[in-house]
Amino acid sequence: MVLLSPTTTRTGLFQLSSSSVPSLNNKKRNNSIIARTTPSRTKRIMESVSVSGEVGGAGGAYTYTALKRLDQLWSNICSDAHVVTGLPTQVVTKMSGSYKDYEFGGRSQEVFDVVVCGGTLGIFLATALCSKGLRVGIVEKNVLKGREQEWNISRKELLELVEVGILTEDELERTISSSFNPNKCGFEGRGDIWVENILNLGVLPSKLVQIMKDRFDSFGGVTFEGHNVSTVNVYKDGVMWKQTRWCLPGGWFLCSWI
Repeated sequence: MVLLSPTTTRTGLFQLSSSSVPSLNNKKRNNSIIARTTPSRTKRIMESVSVSGEVGGAGGAYTYTALKRLDQLWSNICSDAHVVTGLPTQVVTKMSGSYKDYEFGGRSQEVFDVVVCGGTLGIFLATALCSKGLRVGIVEKNVLKGREQEWNISRKELLELVEVGILTEDELERTISSSFNPNKCGFEGRGDIWVENILNLGVLPSKLVQIMKDRFDSFGGVTFEGHNVSTVNVYKDGVMWKQTRWCLPGGWFLCSWI
């Protein structure tokens, strides 16, 4: 077996130099030719991480493929050739008068004080507001759950959840999976500095989000999983929004402040 080290052209395609191509006699002696490259350190690390718990929502995708997809999106945005075609879909419309002046077929009878769109991180704000007696709803296009891979956070930030009354210290400790100090921060051309108690805890979103979800439900909060907000109409006395469930037509819901 012969291993050939390929070179990369400007187009990103692999090529072999003519001197590297084996002769016909060599082909007879060698059954296969393998051209391969060594995967990057980033790829090796990310592919070693389990993705069985990958979910939707903020921070839910953390595979190497997802990283490349995000990198390509950023490259397209930064590229001089990036062209915006057409206008974005208008979701929010400011209406005149009261929502009571309009007819909404199949409207839900549920009325909310606050509606949070996006539940993976929004569950924390929603639970805090719900604990104060507000009628709160969450709209989440996926299943509301946290990923298996850790989030990094400082203990001071976690304790704020305890201070507002939506997490107990015992629950806090059960979500922590790792702790480390100090951390080194490096800046190009500026050297390194060491910091204490900054993003030094690893917490399990799968546990933390589930605790918040259960707490939110116990406070009377309402979760719309598998829903997308398609239309938002803003009136002087409230907001009507229309949502779809798993791509199926949905009804109208009301968020009123009067």
